[in-house]
Amino acid sequence: MGESAGLRSGIRVLVAVSTLAVAVMLALAIVAALRASDATAERGERLDPAATTTALLLADFVDQESAVRGYLITEQPNVLGPYSESDRTISQQMNRLQQLLADFPDLLRDTAAVGTAYQAWRSDVAEPEVAAMEAGDVRGAREIEKSSGRVRFNELRGRVADLGMAIAAEQTAASGRLESAAVLLLSSLASAAVVILAVVFTVMNVLRRWLLRPIDALRRAVNAVAAGRYDTRIPAVGPSEIVELGGNIEAMRAQLVQLVRQNERSWEALAQEGPAVMALRDALTPSVLRAPGLLLRGRVDPARGELAGDWYDSFQLPDGRVGIVVGDVSGHGAVAGVFALRLKQLLDAALTRGADPGQAVEWVVSSLGETDEMFATAVVAVVDPTNGEVRIANAGHPDVLLLRRTATQRALGTGSHAGDHTGGHAVLTTVPPEREAAAATMAGAAGTAGAVSAAGAVGAASTTARAGAGAAVDAVQPATGAGSGGGRRTEVTLLASTGPMMSSLVAADGAWRTDTLCLEPGDVLFVYTDGLVEARDDDNQQFGVDSLVAELLRDAHRGPTELLDDAFEVVRRHASGRPSDDRTAIVIARTSR
Repeated sequence: MGESAGLRSGIRVLVAVSTLAVAVMLALAIVAALRASDATAERGERLDPAATTTALLLADFVDQESAVRGYLITEQPNVLGPYSESDRTISQQMNRLQQLLADFPDLLRDTAAVGTAYQAWRSDVAEPEVAAMEAGDVRGAREIEKSSGRVRFNELRGRVADLGMAIAAEQTAASGRLESAAVLLLSSLASAAVVILAVVFTVMNVLRRWLLRPIDALRRAVNAVAAGRYDTRIPAVGPSEIVELGGNIEAMRAQLVQLVRQNERSWEALAQEGPAVMALRDALTPSVLRAPGLLLRGRVDPARGELAGDWYDSFQLPDGRVGIVVGDVSGHGAVAGVFALRLKQLLDAALTRGADPGQAVEWVVSSLGETDEMFATAVVAVVDPTNGEVRIANAGHPDVLLLRRTATQRALGTGSHAGDHTGGHAVLTTVPPEREAAAATMAGAAGTAGAVSAAGAVGAASTTARAGAGAAVDAVQPATGAGSGGGRRTEVTLLASTGPMMSSLVAADGAWRTDTLCLEPGDVLFVYTDGLVEARDDDNQQFGVDSLVAELLRDAHRGPTELLDDAFEVVRRHASGRPSDDRTAIVIARTSR
């Protein structure tokens, strides 16, 4: 711990010093960048244009002097054209020079000297010569040129040359400042990069010593425990957080060792019974079925051990249809498993012989004879993958949920066979939040009619009682929300029981009827056992059918397998820990292929 504290303190000091150094270097880099920007602007926006303007000004002076001399030589007035034209441009060039060199006092003085020299040449030479020539005094004009013309113009040219050299010197100085600023900027950035790399390298080495080595020791110990060497102790090394984590893992290891010892004793006690239980579990394992146009997924979470009282099965019938059975036997363990296996075998046999689901349930109950206190609930269905026809019987089982994702509501079809009926059902859809209160009131008024409202997801626009069997709760889903499905309507139809539970106490002729419905591509049948909706949280509150329907309506874009997994996940979050009852559900869906 002392070493860890020293490493931590050293890291703090290193980071503080490095941060200060990097900040200073970045400040220098910023200053250098600003200096480089100023030097660049000074030369590019002022000095370089000033040098160009000076050259143009000298050219105008030469044009004027040449025009005057040409007039003296040729005595032709028309050669004075450049002299007059340069009068206009020279004043413009002088004004521009003064604007460009406003921040350079020395250069302004040189510019003023150029102007003075120019005015001296004009007043002493050019203008007297032109006046003499216009008066016809050619000799007098030439005498002026000979005595002072060349002297004055050479003075003017010298002033212009001095200005050009001064501007060139300033350009050189600006370039030097730009170069020094660039060097300072690059050196600052390079120094900052070196400091950062040094800090990163140092921190990596420190972290390797402070964190990685303790974590590696912890990992080796945990892997040893995971490999079965339960007596390996978890080391308490590294910083306090890792030491605390190691202590927690060590406590968990001790509990694991205790559980392993208890399990070893339990396995020794069950050595004789174990093979029979495993064989029974294998017999209840559902068949793997792949039928074109049909998707079937199921899941069983047993309450105790590996043997559940719930089961489901699917198998191909001789006529090409698919038989599906979901059952829930009272109780758990080997006794419930044996009874479930008998039911599974008898129902499979009845459907294979061609019996309708309702007839199959009736025949199985009569074949079982006296079952004392054992009873079961089941959903038996026969699905035709070619046209989606589903013939279904529900023997006291929780309502089957039919999920439709279409823009129009479709009612259950009525079978054409004698003795078939269309059972009562409730249609549940999502609605906007402002209609939830009214929907809940309607659903409560429906009472035994079977309307169910899921808070925040299930609503109703109207409640209509159906003769002795159910109610329809219907609403158009909005185009927004996670479950809206892009503006489509999402419906969950509750398919109620078509007969009592499977028990000889309630057996009678025609006690179980068969309903018929059409499963369209994209529709999903969700069949579950009571353990899924009766799961209780820490406050002893059941998960409930409302919450299950709300989960099914939550997102219209999920596939059947996602629906199944999400339903089990939301139940697990509601009631964490080991299930108190078997949880089983399957999804049956038609696909477009």
